[in-house]
Amino acid sequence: MKFGISLPNFGKYASRENILKTAVLAEDLGYDSLWVSDHIVIPDSHEGFGHVFLDPITTLGFVAAKTKNISLGTSVLILPYRNPVVLAKMISTLDTLSGGRIIVGAGTGWMRDEFDALGIPFEKRGATTDEYIEVLKELWTRDSPVYKGNYISFSDIKFLPKPLQEPHPPIWIGGGSERAIERAARYGDGWQPVGLTPEGIKEKLGYLNKLLDEEKKDNFVVSLRRNLEINEDKRFPEEETLRGGPEKIITGIRDYIEASVSHFILHILSGDFKDVLKTMETFSTKIRPAI
Repeated sequence: MKFGISLPNFGKYASRENILKTAVLAEDLGYDSLWVSDHIVIPDSHEGFGHVFLDPITTLGFVAAKTKNISLGTSVLILPYRNPVVLAKMISTLDTLSGGRIIVGAGTGWMRDEFDALGIPFEKRGATTDEYIEVLKELWTRDSPVYKGNYISFSDIKFLPKPLQEPHPPIWIGGGSERAIERAARYGDGWQPVGLTPEGIKEKLGYLNKLLDEEKKDNFVVSLRRNLEINEDKRFPEEETLRGGPEKIITGIRDYIEASVSHFILHILSGDFKDVLKTMETFSTKIRPAI
């Protein structure tokens, strides 16, 4: 079982100092991965995120220089937002400079107003995402990449550097819909939904495993992004599996393990940033050893 921490690259804690403190502490405490989220603009219709959203690739480049061994991931990168040839270069560079530590969490996106602001067709985001994943793999794995698609075409080019990881950085597809599961089985090395309960994971695993058998895939990772709050003084609904006292959280994680989750991305909820760091320490020293 692996555990990752969501970095504060957005919201009220988004700052150079807080990102650095989180990253260094996570590696010191033995966490397995660090994760950044992705939005380019925040429409006024979705102010719940706050207005500050640091670029995910740039943030991981900063964190890569300040850490040594911990994996670095995107949860998730919205593929239609960026030219895939440029994105392939950014990720392969980041994988090279980080020593092969990148995990590419990727998704289609969901915020129509953001697509509109970027001038990108919202209705075509699924087809665009599928094509862009094919483009990334072609550029990362072929000596003389060639691609002819509906949105991107190229030939007679060289693409270097290749990523350090072979054949390429793992791609984990985000989303809980059937279409996301189908995309994960066809294109991905892992599946990363958000907020599902253990029962919700189990309900969807039957379909996923059927597709993985058809694709003849093994070593496939089921990860989960979930809010974490260690708080014994407040009662939370049962479906808030990782919010409450340590015993409830331990039980919840064991239920997820039984449901085949093997890599958690923990997004910590707390009163202030000092409590975020304290929660990281408490989870590492008191909860993780009990699992």
